[in-house]
Amino acid sequence: MEPTVRLDLTTILEATGELQHFLDLGAARLRAKGPLSEEASEELIFSLADELEDHLREMRSRQGSASISDLRTWTRAWIDERQEAGPEGPRRTAP
Repeated sequence: MEPTVRLDLTTILEATGELQHFLDLGAARLRAKGPLSEEASEELIFSLADELEDHLREMRSRQGSASISDLRTWTRAWIDERQEAGPEGPRRTAP
């Protein structure tokens, strides 16, 4: 069984200087969705956080370790990719 490390995403975002960028991405997604219930808004933000956490975990497993600089690079690339996809998020295509 492989060891699992729980990421503290808030700490990572603060340490890498990407917290505001992540919040801006979340706010853009919320605006694009229109009025949502508090529960739906939280679900959207938590799903973004889960996606980012999965991405960071995947990148770390590929590399074997991660410095703050690595985390910053990976986080920024993930945020940039989502911003380029537009406020609605990536378009899903049928297989």
